[in-house]
Amino acid sequence: MGKVKIYASVGAGKQLTILSSKFLRRESAILLSACIINLLAVSTVFMTQPIFLELSQSFKTDITEARIAFSVVSLFYCVSFFFLGPAADKFNLPRMAMAGLLMLAVTVFYASLTSDFSLFLFAMAFMGISAAIVPASMFPHIAKTAPDNKIGVYMGAIVASGTLGVIIGRVLMGIMTALVGWQVSFRIVSAVLVILAAASFPYLTERNDRRIKNTEKLSRLYLNSLRLLCNTKILSFLLVGFCLFIGFLGMVTFLTYRLIAPPFNFTSGEIGWISFAGITALVAPFAGYLSQKFGQYRTIFIGLVMCLLSFQLMGWFQSVTLTALGILLLFLGVYICQPLVFILIGQSAPREAIGSASSLYILFCVGGGSLSSIFLGPVWRSFGWSGVTIICTISLVISMSILTAHAFKEKGTEDALEQF
Repeated sequence: MGKVKIYASVGAGKQLTILSSKFLRRESAILLSACIINLLAVSTVFMTQPIFLELSQSFKTDITEARIAFSVVSLFYCVSFFFLGPAADKFNLPRMAMAGLLMLAVTVFYASLTSDFSLFLFAMAFMGISAAIVPASMFPHIAKTAPDNKIGVYMGAIVASGTLGVIIGRVLMGIMTALVGWQVSFRIVSAVLVILAAASFPYLTERNDRRIKNTEKLSRLYLNSLRLLCNTKILSFLLVGFCLFIGFLGMVTFLTYRLIAPPFNFTSGEIGWISFAGITALVAPFAGYLSQKFGQYRTIFIGLVMCLLSFQLMGWFQSVTLTALGILLLFLGVYICQPLVFILIGQSAPREAIGSASSLYILFCVGGGSLSSIFLGPVWRSFGWSGVTIICTISLVISMSILTAHAFKEKGTEDALEQF
């Protein structure tokens, strides 16, 4: 009888190991699929940044007006998150993402065909809406499906994929445009979107959705989303991201103008290559581990200090090496901060409102970046790169001040000082 028990135990152990192994492979496949489609969707929002010169030549418009293409796509991208957040709390998230990918593929292809700048801007607006559907659904999907002991790593991974999308959009579009032109590059991106939608569908779409269905009316969910803004803790973290991204995307957007002008005189391909320094965004999945060692507030503050240093390196030195180092530190700092701020927001929001909370955070972040690309235009024309650097630095200092003030309010003077 003893032998039977031993054999049964071993058999059960093997079965458990096999089941655990299958579960881990399935979870890894879901995370990888979500990260890849999120990366490509976000990259489409930023792929006009390195090709302002080519767009101005194609549409026979001034290069400063070509910047409007990014302003439109980013503005519609960020505003869409307000409407998509409550929808993410109600509808099937993987299917939302698939619909967004297919809509995005059609819009990108259409943008490559038009020869009218107004129609191109119209396509940019729809491109922003379509691209937003993917992160609006994948962020809460990963937040809800991630194991509790790996939530930091999983959220860091999905945030890092969005960051890599910013880099890939700038790097590949710059290089591809230099090789085959922007129209052909857009069509290649459209084809890749369709292929990824088909490839990721089996991994992301849940055949038997066992999650508890949200039976609240959509109008009620929108009201709940607005109520999150009345939570001072959540609002503080949203404003930290808002001010951070005014500085971050403000510097990144106008860096294109800086690099195509003397003394750099870069081509679109060279702008793409130097943007690759932002690969430091891969640190995002490890931000959770850093926060466990140093504390969340201290880790976020360190990331903000890195951003501040990067602004000064890019802003006041006419050196390719220091500019590349500045880009490296900027992406490193931003994506040490971003997953941790997102986790703090998620911890402060009800679980049934994770979709709305995540979308509000993306709305505030990308909204800050979109607004910066608009209001920094007159600053660039009047004061040049120095003026852009000063405004972005001020925005970052405000972000640091909000974080510090909230830490002192929440934890008291002594505990807050220990946190920093």
